[in-house]
Amino acid sequence: MVEDLLSNDRRLLARFREGEEEAMVAVWNAYCPLVASLAHRGFGSWPGLRSPADVDDLIASTFLAAFESSCRQRYDGLTPYGSFLLGIARNLLRRSLRRRSREPVVELGGNYEGEAEGDGSPEESLLRQEEIEVMRRFPATLDVDQRAAWLGYHREGLSEEALAVKLGCTRHRLRKRLKRAEGLFRRYVRDHGLEP
Repeated sequence: MVEDLLSNDRRLLARFREGEEEAMVAVWNAYCPLVASLAHRGFGSWPGLRSPADVDDLIASTFLAAFESSCRQRYDGLTPYGSFLLGIARNLLRRSLRRRSREPVVELGGNYEGEAEGDGSPEESLLRQEEIEVMRRFPATLDVDQRAAWLGYHREGLSEEALAVKLGCTRHRLRKRLKRAEGLFRRYVRDHGLEP
């Protein structure tokens, strides 16, 4: 584990609490590998993240929360800051994994026609083909920005960072578009009787 900078250096702790940029950069540099390690390996029964973009998001979210003024003031300076920071990261990882477990899993790429052939009875095959057709029509129900975000993320498999660059928007705006599209998708699936 990293030598604990903040609990061992009172001057750095004071500068960090004041929000001095140089102190915050020093904290980022010292503790970023610790948070990255947790993001990759997970903890307890909670698995780590597989996508590099998801790992980056967890690291950024952890430090964003930790660097808020109220959080900097809440750190007591006695317990190791690494433990304090890992507590934030664990909570964010748990929240992320819980949210993902509630989201519907959707395969939007690939050759759908071949999947429906030869699997099960003719009725099952027909139902699968109808489901595929309903799924293909969903992106057309979105506005232009949501559709571009949805297709780039789910069909092209682009990371949030690459997709935000492609669409010329921030990752925050992209996430808002995806979240709205995912809510519409859940409603669309339910309205078409495809909910599992």
